[in-house]
Amino acid sequence: MRLGKWGLCVLLMLPLAGCLGGGQQTVAQPVAAAAPVEAAAPAAAAVVPEPAPAPSPAPGPADQTATAAAPASTKPVADWGALFVAGDNSIKAFDNATRRFYAIIERKPDVNLRRLTSDPSIAPSEEEIADVGTIDASLGFITKGQNEKCLVFMTSHGTRDGFYLSQANGTGGLLPPRVLDQWLDNHCGVRPTVVIVSACYSGIFLKDGMEQPNRIILTAARDDRPSFGCGAGETYTYYDKCLLDSWTWAYTWTELYDRTKACVAEREVALGAKPSEPQAFFGDAVANLEMP
Repeated sequence: MRLGKWGLCVLLMLPLAGCLGGGQQTVAQPVAAAAPVEAAAPAAAAVVPEPAPAPSPAPGPADQTATAAAPASTKPVADWGALFVAGDNSIKAFDNATRRFYAIIERKPDVNLRRLTSDPSIAPSEEEIADVGTIDASLGFITKGQNEKCLVFMTSHGTRDGFYLSQANGTGGLLPPRVLDQWLDNHCGVRPTVVIVSACYSGIFLKDGMEQPNRIILTAARDDRPSFGCGAGETYTYYDKCLLDSWTWAYTWTELYDRTKACVAEREVALGAKPSEPQAFFGDAVANLEMP
């Protein structure tokens, strides 16, 4: 049974195990609640549509001539809509990754972009703070046309139950795969869609309906493995750095996955860590999808 758009929830978990950095486990601060509970997503503000304009009178002959002579619009149609989400502000690595990835895609022609942070001190407005309602609304923003392919990049801590959002509901919580799946259905539909989830145990985002023929999904780890590089002194997590460094040299999503996975494995061997084993899914309908 699928979730209604406004009935989505974020599952609060106490405490939250963070990613591993420099071989040592870091633990995000627990949310301020008396006990682990399941909390309903904050109610989204009602969107009041603007009143429809009054119909214009039928054009006369002169008006018709002017209309016929008017040149067609030359505004380009966006090829991609891209959303970048930094889910936690306990370290700078997550915002560093979304900022750099945004800058890469921003140089491409004909894209709709939105970047969300979990650091209120740098967010231009509340609409740019990563929370349940803002992620949902931002997916609607980047797909406001009819032709945009969808790209979603999310980086944060994670658990076996979801992706951590430190600002969710004002206290922090988890975004589970089934909720993201519902949002993607609502806003991206059957359009080509690429989802990149960088977090511990992010292989869970290959479950709960996420694997669709029109989707490519890349994750930083297996569903039972942590990922690395979440230390306070790290500029990027291991996976994010490998992904961003590989982007310039990759021509296909498959090649990007292979290069990123090999890079991560090399860094983990040097660390002496148990492999995180990044995962991927390539839907049949998008097996040859071009990168933006």
